[in-house]
Amino acid sequence: MDKLTGRVPVICFSLLLLVATPFIASKCFGYQFVVDHEMMWFVLSVFIEAVLTAVCVAGRKVSTKAANIVSQFLPPASLLYICMIGLVVRGGNVFLLTLHALSCFASCFVISVLCKNKSVFSTVCVVMNSFLLFLLLAASFFAMTFGQLVQKTVVNRVTSPDRSYTAVVIDSDQGALGGNTLVDVENNASERNAGLGRFVKITRVYTGKWGEFNTMNIEWQDGITLLINGIPYKVD
Repeated sequence: MDKLTGRVPVICFSLLLLVATPFIASKCFGYQFVVDHEMMWFVLSVFIEAVLTAVCVAGRKVSTKAANIVSQFLPPASLLYICMIGLVVRGGNVFLLTLHALSCFASCFVISVLCKNKSVFSTVCVVMNSFLLFLLLAASFFAMTFGQLVQKTVVNRVTSPDRSYTAVVIDSDQGALGGNTLVDVENNASERNAGLGRFVKITRVYTGKWGEFNTMNIEWQDGITLLINGIPYKVD
């Protein structure tokens, strides 16, 4: 049991890479992750992070030298994971996504501090990780302050005749800055269910004025041609 406890930082690092890999791959192949159960995803993620951190705190005295070294790379690895979430995840609440990012990085930061060695390498890593923490806190403050001003609401969904594509009309309300009417097209054939959400290819085909969705005429001419106010847009 002590051997397993002493390798918790390595387990955390492996989990971060394991979870981040699908997001990196989806970004490379043009997929995005649509969250269907964001509260469940948030609670499950925080629970796993809390358990791993608690185990690491309890077993820090039996932590191996290799685990201590790996622990110093946990904050940068968590930052990679957070960035991929920001780039790939759609449909999530900004507040919950920000809290998720903070809890993930905080857990990794605590583990890295508890498992540090008495060496110049560890000291440098602590300074760098503390700087990353400061940057993340600043970015989180900005996201929570201004991100809540942007409200995206799906106002219409129109599926193509052969059900291969779905046009999604979105009202992007940016408060005092105005907003936009957005039209995204989801490739239904590419959809891959992932339990708490789904990976799907999404293409933005139209960006219009705020409130335009109220008078917008949108329909499918055929299986690959979307008509927006009479203007054709090929989506294949």
